[in-house]
Amino acid sequence: MIRLSYVFLAVLLLVSCGDSKEETEKPTSPRIRKKTSIANPSQNQNFVRGAKISVTIQASEDFTIDSVQLSIDDQTNTYYESSFDVTIPSRRVGSWRLLAKVFDGENSETHYRTIIVLPENEPIAYGYDIKNTYPHNTDDYTQGLLINDGSMYESSGQRGKSTLKKKSITTGETEKVVNLSADLFGEGLALFNDEFYQLTWTSGIGFVYNAQMEQVRTFNYQLQGWGLTTLDNTLVLTDESEKLYFVEPTSFTILREIEVYDNNGKVDALNELEVIDGMIYANVYLEDYIVVIDPETGEVLRKIDCTGLLTEQEAQAADVLNGIAYDETTGSIYITGKWWPKLFEVTFQPKTI
Repeated sequence: MIRLSYVFLAVLLLVSCGDSKEETEKPTSPRIRKKTSIANPSQNQNFVRGAKISVTIQASEDFTIDSVQLSIDDQTNTYYESSFDVTIPSRRVGSWRLLAKVFDGENSETHYRTIIVLPENEPIAYGYDIKNTYPHNTDDYTQGLLINDGSMYESSGQRGKSTLKKKSITTGETEKVVNLSADLFGEGLALFNDEFYQLTWTSGIGFVYNAQMEQVRTFNYQLQGWGLTTLDNTLVLTDESEKLYFVEPTSFTILREIEVYDNNGKVDALNELEVIDGMIYANVYLEDYIVVIDPETGEVLRKIDCTGLLTEQEAQAADVLNGIAYDETTGSIYITGKWWPKLFEVTFQPKTI
């Protein structure tokens, strides 16, 4: 029995070694190395809006380029040289994806390239003047702010402390409050068709309230919820990135999106939003300025410096600037921040040199 066991063990080892040898052999890659490539532009290369973009396709000796089909957005053009110039078909800034299909007779290869289009001008520098100062509850971690029928509505954050409140503008007193579940973190707030839409941060759930602040339904979304406002017949959402998402209010489906850029690059961490005269005003998280964005192109048109609103002592107990509200009836603009002791009625104007 011992000898048979040794024989069996030897056979088993031989079989195992054979299997191991086969497994260590390098497999042949099924991918075919391409014979063409995009030599220019480089990936994520920056271009000033309106500039011509030089495209160059390289090919190996056994690939003769007959033509190149280049698609940008919905626009496709055919070129019969390996080098040619293209222009971006709109004034939208941010990232653009180029699709190049290179032909040699019936054979073709496809390449993708992303470029970045920057505005040709830097944002106009703005400052502020304070018209009035009102009290603001330092317990409120301001995430969303708006004016409706002479009252202020505020969405505040922090789990276990998130609320929707109706307040007096001048006294800061709370007139009505809705408390969110302790596991939710309240975020942006918008008014559409006399209903209030409130986001939450990472829970993917939002709430709709009627004019009496009674919850009438909920909605879901896949993004983080940051800022929210209303532009014409859509809601506009931010999610911590440089993107603005334009959302259909009933289904909360994304209709389109733009990227926000100034002449130096993307502007991300977009937070609380407000629409004033057709432009989108956005707080930038952790910054003491507000950017004014063209909703069609994503370009930052103005940059509003809001430093110095709080005294040094007030700022020590407060968090960051966040909260822009516009009263269409009076034309008044209000700004505040997270745990701020004050609400400011302000005007914005260009800085003088």
